Amino acid sequence: MVDEGRRGIFTSLSSALRGEKKSSETPVRPPYNNDPDLFSRLCPECEEKPCARVCEEDIIEICENGTPKLLFQKRGCTFCDECLKACDKGVLSDASLPFIKASVEIDILKCMAWHGTICSSCKDPCLEDAIKFLALFRPEIEPERCTACGWCIPVCPVDAIKIQTL
Repeated sequence: MVDEGRRGIFTSLSSALRGEKKSSETPVRPPYNNDPDLFSRLCPECEEKPCARVCEEDIIEICENGTPKLLFQKRGCTFCDECLKACDKGVLSDASLPFIKASVEIDILKCMAWHGTICSSCKDPCLEDAIKFLALFRPEIEPERCTACGWCIPVCPVDAIKIQTL
């Protein structure tokens, strides 16, 4: 039986060899939500978009359809609760969900550490210690520890870390 870590490696390799790219049609949403349908039902009618305005990391952007999405090009989420406090529509309402409903993956074909270069750029900002290395190489993300905060994404020098909505 192949463990999940190895299965992910082989899936990533086979997808890359076939030229397949994973695309997420659903944007990565802010934390503190237990019903993803609320974004499309309630957010478009919210005129002030306070979640985006109060985000201390400035990573919440409003889509054309009026719903919020997270962008991790420069920073990650600190789970500061400001978006939760600002949301008066009840979309962000569950403080017991301090994680983002997404999966974070390392593309081993792009990752420098997987190719013998010492690099731990992704590990350093991870507050949950969810990125483990085999010696100095081969980083893997432990899904049970990862909150999908996104801090590892902008620091990767080769854009090898991707996030996708669950």
